[in-house]
Amino acid sequence: MKRKGNLYKNICKFDNILSAYNEVYKNTRNKRRVANLKEYKSIYISRVYNILIHKAYVVGPYNKFIIHEPKERLIVSQNVQDKIINHLVARFILYPAILPCLLDVNVASRKNMGTSKGLYYEQKFKKECNLKYHTYYILKCDVSKFFASIDHELLKQKVLRRIKDKDALKIVFDIIDSNDEGLSIGSMTSQILAIFYLNDMDHFIKETLKIKYYVRYQDDFLLFHPSKQYLKYCLQQISDFLAGEKLHLNNKTRIYKNTNNFLFLGRNFNGKYARYRNVKRKLKKRLYLYNKGFISLNSVTSSLICYQGLCNRKITLKSADTKN
Repeated sequence: MKRKGNLYKNICKFDNILSAYNEVYKNTRNKRRVANLKEYKSIYISRVYNILIHKAYVVGPYNKFIIHEPKERLIVSQNVQDKIINHLVARFILYPAILPCLLDVNVASRKNMGTSKGLYYEQKFKKECNLKYHTYYILKCDVSKFFASIDHELLKQKVLRRIKDKDALKIVFDIIDSNDEGLSIGSMTSQILAIFYLNDMDHFIKETLKIKYYVRYQDDFLLFHPSKQYLKYCLQQISDFLAGEKLHLNNKTRIYKNTNNFLFLGRNFNGKYARYRNVKRKLKKRLYLYNKGFISLNSVTSSLICYQGLCNRKITLKSADTKN
């Protein structure tokens, strides 16, 4: 596939800058920032245009913070100007260059994709394997500290194979190198670069290992096959391949029989959410983190609201059992 050129000019177009601004405005939740964006709209757009047209962009400092659910992660946030430029680079440089080479079973961070698509493929492959093999096995893999472990030089080499526009390459490389190590979770460019980083592994699994039933969401992926021995071989091959990408699998990686249960994208093998007792455990953990001062009361309240439907259903069932 040919390398893409003439990409940088697309992020200098007024309509594209306006589109990126509207996307940032729509996704902003802080009321004070929303008011600020609305009041200084023309200033933000003209400033971004002047920076890009003169090729003078310097990535601004990140606001870093830690979240503790579903596990501890470092998240970054940028100022409005950087967010607009980040969206422009993702939409009009990375998307045209990278999306055409991605496989459909790589389901993260794209339009009409996401966790629902990942669960769709999981259930589809399960049904097909039930009909075809009756007994089969699933290799579930999870990359250890994926975003933080992405190697900048390897990533830039991969991007270089897709883009030939020097100005576009410079701004993409500047964004990559603005991260202390790996890629920081929270920016649009990080999401698309992350799904692209393992694209070579996707092709290796499908084309070299000949795995027909395969799905990946970022660093979490499944391989379905009737032979447990062959999946053991695949596991070793994938581990060796990832070593070349300076990544390694974590201890959650294992082979399951089709009758075993496991979680994929937060759901069990039947596509159901976590059981009530797991929800109760998660809420207890949220309260513990609040009491220790790691999270705010608003965060705890949001979690309670999210699980309200499930909790109400459990209470209703208990009430019905008591009456009977």
